[in-house]
Amino acid sequence: MMTVLSCIAGDHNPWLIAVAALVCVAGSWATVRLFKRAAETRWPERGAWFILNALITGASIWCTHFIAMLGYDPGTLVGFEPVLTIVSLLVAMAGAGIGFVVAASSRRGASLLGGAILGLAIVVMHYTGMMGYRVEGIVSWDLSYLAASIAFSCVFSAAALFAVRASDEARHAHAGTALLVLAIVGLHFTGMTAFRVEPMEIAGSYSNPAALRALALAVAGVALVIIGAGFASGMIDDRSRAQAADALTNMSNGLVAVSPAGRITLFNGRVAEIFDLGEKVMRTDMPLAEFLAAIGARSGWDADRVRRVVSNHALWFAKTETTRLEQAFEDGRYVAVVCRPLPGGGAILTYEDVTEAREGQRRIAHMAYHDALTGLPNRRLFADTIEGRAGASALTLLLVDLDCFKAVNDKFGHAAGDDLLVQVVARLRAVLSESDRAFRLGGDEFAVLIPDDHVRAGALAGRMVEALAVPFAIGPNMVRIGCSVGIASILSTDDASAVQRRADLALYKAKNEGRGRVEIYREGMFEEAAERQAFEEELALAVERGQLELHFQPLYALSPHRLAGFEALVRWRHPERGMISPAVFIPVAETSGSMERIGAWVLDEALREAASWPDDIYVSVNVSPVQLQTPAILTQIHRAIDDHGLSPRQIELELTETALVENGGQIAAMLAGFRALGIRVAMDDFGTGYSSLAHLREFKIDRIKIDRSFVSGEGEEANASAVVRAVVGIARELGIETTAEGIEDEEQLGRMMGFGCGTGQGYLLGRPMVAPAARALIDGREAGLRVAAAG
Repeated sequence: MMTVLSCIAGDHNPWLIAVAALVCVAGSWATVRLFKRAAETRWPERGAWFILNALITGASIWCTHFIAMLGYDPGTLVGFEPVLTIVSLLVAMAGAGIGFVVAASSRRGASLLGGAILGLAIVVMHYTGMMGYRVEGIVSWDLSYLAASIAFSCVFSAAALFAVRASDEARHAHAGTALLVLAIVGLHFTGMTAFRVEPMEIAGSYSNPAALRALALAVAGVALVIIGAGFASGMIDDRSRAQAADALTNMSNGLVAVSPAGRITLFNGRVAEIFDLGEKVMRTDMPLAEFLAAIGARSGWDADRVRRVVSNHALWFAKTETTRLEQAFEDGRYVAVVCRPLPGGGAILTYEDVTEAREGQRRIAHMAYHDALTGLPNRRLFADTIEGRAGASALTLLLVDLDCFKAVNDKFGHAAGDDLLVQVVARLRAVLSESDRAFRLGGDEFAVLIPDDHVRAGALAGRMVEALAVPFAIGPNMVRIGCSVGIASILSTDDASAVQRRADLALYKAKNEGRGRVEIYREGMFEEAAERQAFEEELALAVERGQLELHFQPLYALSPHRLAGFEALVRWRHPERGMISPAVFIPVAETSGSMERIGAWVLDEALREAASWPDDIYVSVNVSPVQLQTPAILTQIHRAIDDHGLSPRQIELELTETALVENGGQIAAMLAGFRALGIRVAMDDFGTGYSSLAHLREFKIDRIKIDRSFVSGEGEEANASAVVRAVVGIARELGIETTAEGIEDEEQLGRMMGFGCGTGQGYLLGRPMVAPAARALIDGREAGLRVAAAG
């Protein structure tokens, strides 16, 4: 050791040795940085970095050696053989390149082997250079120092690359730089200690010592320029890498680069976030299978599933096209995976957490196919369900339409209507089984699909009707609606429109037959519907075509006997069907939209005719609930009174008991308007509806008309007598007049007179007649009750 130090101190120019040391340290530092960069890249980019690394390393080693040799003083003249000197430089570059390629391999021990190769390259460079070193004297070698120099170079070079490859930490890079400096310096000075020169005059070409020192400085300058260029390129690349790293870190997607050997060469932090992996789980050079196993462990996969996932990745890597898929995880997350194979092997994997996007899509899809208020599937999903079931077993459709929903909505507001619909759906769900599917088609219309079974469908429809017939609580109010149901079978070839058309026909018939009914579609309903539509169209034009007639049935005071008034009854004289009863066309008019126009015509004609009667004869006109939904009827009566000079006392309007109850709030306000004009109001067909005597006070009724069923059943049912007697008695107490309808024989007339009914009407007293006959009856009323009845 002392000999080596003596060699350094006594045989070398300290200034040149300092320059050589500077070149060595700078070159070693650049070598380590470039090697780390080359090892982190992929082919073919890695090849370019290895070439640059080899050139910088070889040049810095060679320059260190050359400057140190120029600073060596053997005590005699020296010179350099140019060919061997250049060969030593090329040997350093080539050997370094080979060593770096080997050390960058992922195989075990590769870094040590590559470092040893680098050390041998340094040895061969040094001793090739020494072969080209010419001295004026006899050269000898100390083999022990020579062997030590070789060992020095190989061991420290191997240790240097091992330290660099062991970790990405900066301290490992610093350690690698120091070890490489020791390898180069140790080789040189140990080797120079083995070198012996006995001065002797020998002919040859030698250099001037001053020239050699100048050459040393020039070589040092060139070396530093080369090293600086390598350093600059590394710095530029580092900046680019930093920018790329920033971009990688700030990516919303996770990214993993996989080498052809199946190891991770690059990744960003977003990957760990997406898969909820710890910070220390991910690392460079991590086998892909280990990464996938970590995901599996976090997600609860078993070993078989992990193997399948690893196998799938191998298949994706072997493809030439990009693979895209979405992975659903047990915790409800969705991750989009994209695998882009690379030409030289390996692949780029990107991961995107698309859970929110998928949830958003599901919400949008749910909104597109479900009713926002009730949560039921909507008409669109209903149509898709019907049309997407080719070849499936038959189903039965129940079409449900709420009765009187519009009245509730108008009376209590839309918020109350929404509340009512939510309660309706809750009741429907309560009677459905798991195999049944309910839909809201819109407004107050619902559909239910069940397995094809008409017996069960009828029973289910009955339960629906029962469930919805129970009153609903809307805030402080109790409301009654009910429903009608149409049933139709669905064949595998049906489209949604055909199915609904059949069920609509059944529902239409159910509603026409009365509320709270169930009808099953049968053949011939289409024809009936077409006929009804033609009937509705003709009815809508009956007023304009002058086909309606007004007949008048007499109303008689029973004690004393006298003509009191007439009830106006509309008739339709059809050019082909003949005379059509109002019992046939009025229900059609009420559901088809013609009632308001017909009712206005009837009211106007009745009031115009009554204007020609004496003041003590009144006209009673039936008013439909449809007419009471707008204030137009008040305007019409005002105009008739003004135009015809009619006394309001001559006008009596008849309303059904059901209309009074179901539209109570709206009608109460309308009745107040009638009373303000002095018009009387009668409750028609009393006893057939709700029959609540409280309504008589609530609506301040002027007259009740006892239904003909109580009058005609008088002699057969004791209950009927009791009802009539009680009603007349209560009406008398309340100051309400009574009229008995349907008096057809003397016995019935006698009973009604005995019970104290104020007025009566019926075929016994007078049949409906045209206006001229009514005027004639008025003119001859002094003839008495019998003459009127005979007329």
